[in-house]
Amino acid sequence: MAAGHSSLRDQSAYGGLARTCQTRCLYQAIWRRETARPLSTASTEGAPTLLGQSIAQKTETTREVEDPIDSVSLRVGRIDSVTRHPEADMLYVLSVDLGERSSTSAGGELLETSQCRTIVSGLVPYYSPEQLQGLHAVIFANLKPRKLRGIVSHGMLLAASSLENDGSLAVEILEAPASSRPGDGIFASPPVAADACSDSLLAQASEKPLVKKQKLVDLFTSGLSLDARLLSYNGRKLVTGSGGEISTRTMLKGVVR
Repeated sequence: MAAGHSSLRDQSAYGGLARTCQTRCLYQAIWRRETARPLSTASTEGAPTLLGQSIAQKTETTREVEDPIDSVSLRVGRIDSVTRHPEADMLYVLSVDLGERSSTSAGGELLETSQCRTIVSGLVPYYSPEQLQGLHAVIFANLKPRKLRGIVSHGMLLAASSLENDGSLAVEILEAPASSRPGDGIFASPPVAADACSDSLLAQASEKPLVKKQKLVDLFTSGLSLDARLLSYNGRKLVTGSGGEISTRTMLKGVVR
């Protein structure tokens, strides 16, 4: 009886092992058949891949990734006043006109006045206050406000830098044409309308949400370049709404930040 029971157990174990091998072979056959199929859009659309996402979905996701410049508001800012930062030797505190207005009521009348922004910039080693006064600079206008040594900066001024022959660092502000109006938008390609002073262009440049992620800022600035004194973004020239070029005064090539 012991031998009989042992024989039955051996047969049962052998049967289980055989079924396991058959199941494994079946899965392997299905895997070979599925992976041998051509990956065309027609045959894979809506079908899950090994990672649970269809190829069609991956393609659509790639299309939805925006160019960083689409999130950035670049505007012409006229530097109206320059003072030294009280707590930092290398910083200026700039008052910059970006064409923004504030409304106040006086004697029953609604009055609009210019509202300048405070922007903190590390230009002390490269510019005197007199050299900065009145310049039409390029401002990253929708950057999240940031406190720099106790003073909140509401934007970032773009400048180019390069190494001189003696190893020293040269820095030049990127400037819009002197004919530009404060608040004019700056674009990677000219907008359809040619009038840089139109309200629609000002709205297009200013109605973007604040950029809060440093990764997006880094992606945007990494696409900027200076060649033959002209500013471009990933090979596309940056211009004002009327086609005015953005440039440095003397620097031919440099890193833009």
